[in-house]
Amino acid sequence: MNFDPAQFKSHFPLFAQPQNQSLVYLDNAATTQKPQCVLDAIGDFYLNANGNAQRASHRLARLATALIEDTRVMAANFLGAASANEVAFTQGATQALNLVAFGLTDYCQPGDEVVVSHMEHHANLLPWQRLVQAQQCHLQFFPEEKGLPQWHRWPEVITSQTRVLAISAASNVLGVITDLSWLADIKRQYPELLIVLDASQLACHQPLHADQWPCDFLVCSAHKFYGPTGVGLLYGREPLLHTLSPLVVGGEMVERVERQHSTYVDSVHRLEAGTTSMAAIAGLQACLSFWQQQPRQLIMDYEAHLLHYLHEQVERHLSSQLQLLTSPHKNVGIATCVSCDDEQSMSDLADYLDQQDIAVRVGDHCAQPLWASMRSYYQRDKGLRVSLSAYNTRDDIDRLIVAATDFFQLTVSKTPVAMVPVTDTFGDLQWEGLLDLPWQQRYKTLLRWGSRISPKPAIRQPQLIVKGCESQVWLSTVKHQERYYFELDSDSNVIKGLAVLLLVWVNGRSQQEIMAIDIEGRYQQLGFDKYLSQSRMNGFKALLDAIMAKVNQSY
Repeated sequence: MNFDPAQFKSHFPLFAQPQNQSLVYLDNAATTQKPQCVLDAIGDFYLNANGNAQRASHRLARLATALIEDTRVMAANFLGAASANEVAFTQGATQALNLVAFGLTDYCQPGDEVVVSHMEHHANLLPWQRLVQAQQCHLQFFPEEKGLPQWHRWPEVITSQTRVLAISAASNVLGVITDLSWLADIKRQYPELLIVLDASQLACHQPLHADQWPCDFLVCSAHKFYGPTGVGLLYGREPLLHTLSPLVVGGEMVERVERQHSTYVDSVHRLEAGTTSMAAIAGLQACLSFWQQQPRQLIMDYEAHLLHYLHEQVERHLSSQLQLLTSPHKNVGIATCVSCDDEQSMSDLADYLDQQDIAVRVGDHCAQPLWASMRSYYQRDKGLRVSLSAYNTRDDIDRLIVAATDFFQLTVSKTPVAMVPVTDTFGDLQWEGLLDLPWQQRYKTLLRWGSRISPKPAIRQPQLIVKGCESQVWLSTVKHQERYYFELDSDSNVIKGLAVLLLVWVNGRSQQEIMAIDIEGRYQQLGFDKYLSQSRMNGFKALLDAIMAKVNQSY
């Protein structure tokens, strides 16, 4: 029996919408799309069962309460928990981790230690930073090599003073799956140490076995495994989960409220203060039912095959432009790359892919300490991430490779120049002629123009940085005989392309001439404000503001 990705994809109505039929969605590590059953369940709850759970005895309230508790049982099965009493609903993994860290405040005393790794998502780092600061504890990190934690060296960091070990079951940047077998050795030697697992990236790609794994808490977010946003799961062993100090208080999580003192219930409900996101839980229930109907092993095998193909194609066709930081082995479907060339911006590549209707992610992916650890090896502090799901195909990867290849061909500078030439080639006639071109051709022309701005190390100075741009931009200005001349450099070819057009209009002109130009109107005519990302338009506006400030400055 083979897995059919087309049949699987048919469950996800977003791809059937007219505007999305050519979409290649490769940002699944950020969030996954939702099957029709999830969308139907959310609407059905509001249509037929909208009541406030556990707060009344009428029919709708009983339906809402049953929905929550039935979903809790299903969630326990999904997590591999021993009992539904070990599962609490949260707004997501971030809230769950904050809840655990806050709940363990009294468990950590001055001088104690909390251990994490460099590759943690900020959501599994910031709560522990706050805990150790509040309790005068110490935050320790695993030894690492090229950003990868050296788990086998745990005796170097785990001691009798370690109270909490909080780690990811899989990295959201490198995709690597953590081998959890060594945790049993820690538990045997330090039975009082509490282990917290962030399974946000793992839940969609491998079955979870919380009760079998040597962990005390485990968290994940539903939107990472085809469920709705706004709901997450917190697993905790009894009675640990039932005795955590709640992060939020109020509502039905109390046993008794007096004027000066209140006591909380000894159950998972103590962690679910306020009105629960019941429609999201209805969607989660449908998502869990959807998972029960899927051939999990076939999906795992298919995703592994697809990830190997992705890495092979990047190596074969783009190895001179992109350096892979990831391996397809023991990986949750992530390929992360950095540029081999200082002059190629990954943000530009992502923007170009977006123009081809291919969705990827560029940035530090909320893992800045990991990039800081890798900087000495790769000299980069962010990368382009491609993350797969079972509805992706080899055709999706082929489109990605073709588009990326096209991008690099467009941005190769054949004739480097020291400064943007002010010639008729880039005069008003030329920019007006762009209006007759389709948007894709305008965008390609923009990239070609950007490649004409050569590197200018002399102006890459802190005082010349243009603030407000997503990419780094430097601007130098000279006033000569009442006319203004500008030099520009940037790590983004898109910004350079926008700047070429801008500099052609203003370079070598007087203040009066520059002020008479409706620059923003021209950009709107060209459609840049409509088609370029908001971050790119913010960069253009910041550059325009910097130029105008220089023009209006008194010399």
